[in-house]
Amino acid sequence: MKKRIIAVLCCLFIILSAVGCGEERENGNSSAGGEETVSIVDMAGRTVTVPKNINKVFSTSAAGSIFIYSLAPEKLAGWNNELREVEEKYILPEYRELPVLGTWKGNSFTGSIEELMKVAPDVIISMGDVSPQYVTDAEEIEKSLKIPVIMVDGSLKNLDQAYLFVGELLGKEERAQKLAEYCSRTYAEIDSWLQQLSEDERVRLYYAEGPSGLETDIKGTVNSEAIDLAGAVNVATSGLDENVRRIQVSIEQILSWDPEVIIISTDADAKHEVYNTILNSGEWKGIRAVQNQKVYEIPCEPYDWISRPPSIFRILGVKWLANLLYPDLYQVDLVKETRQFYKEFFHYELTDQEALKLLNPVG
Repeated sequence: MKKRIIAVLCCLFIILSAVGCGEERENGNSSAGGEETVSIVDMAGRTVTVPKNINKVFSTSAAGSIFIYSLAPEKLAGWNNELREVEEKYILPEYRELPVLGTWKGNSFTGSIEELMKVAPDVIISMGDVSPQYVTDAEEIEKSLKIPVIMVDGSLKNLDQAYLFVGELLGKEERAQKLAEYCSRTYAEIDSWLQQLSEDERVRLYYAEGPSGLETDIKGTVNSEAIDLAGAVNVATSGLDENVRRIQVSIEQILSWDPEVIIISTDADAKHEVYNTILNSGEWKGIRAVQNQKVYEIPCEPYDWISRPPSIFRILGVKWLANLLYPDLYQVDLVKETRQFYKEFFHYELTDQEALKLLNPVG
């Protein structure tokens, strides 16, 4: 009798165990470590299986890392590059010493895969284009590392949606909603007064990059998107070469474009060499923007507000540029706006003096 009872109990245990395992599989629990997982659809339309609780996130690029830091710094697994002094100033002390892990360029990695695997991020964020080319790169990274890669639309016009999507993914819905609403309000503000401008009234602008100012980003890319949204006409049109974003141009080409305004990406050049060259060199003097002294450096601390990298700071850059180009139409207290942005998005309290310095790099 005892043997029969034991046998029955063993059978029941086996049956109940099997049922339990089946329920775990249906709920999405991984069979390897028992970690609960869920299926999501990322912003490229891919179905990805991820841990239900995500505690550590790494990004393939600096733009994504800046985004994660703004939303959930405690979940950032590491930086892509060594922090510069100008970056450290604005980063909370407890996150300055995060490991430097590298950057993906396509499916090529500048860091050590071994070091990345030691950090063991739960997911990897690929923030930028969500085109087929970048989908292929993301899937190759995912296949190689066996870590879920989630694609996030990095376009400025969809920054609000990116916050809502990643906020839900990381369990940071309330904060994501706050940041998304700031972005949505900015789009609405800019759109409302841009409707008052005819195409002929829009300011023609040249975006100067590189050590001599003779590089630029063509119209219609993620790197020049802030220019488009601010209502400017980027003189570098896609007709030059649709397969290239950043291009080398000649002074003759810029003279033929004859922009009304020039903005300069400085790469934090404290000597303002490109700015001084454009204003004082004989080569540039025939350009309308130079003749009218409408040459400006883009605020760049801790990151460029227009691109380089194309980060969250572009939402503030749109306000700066719109006010610069159309001060009578887009009237805004930029000191107040700058202080609000740095506090809400980057966890940093600016003084009025610091904000003024940011807004006027040349002094």
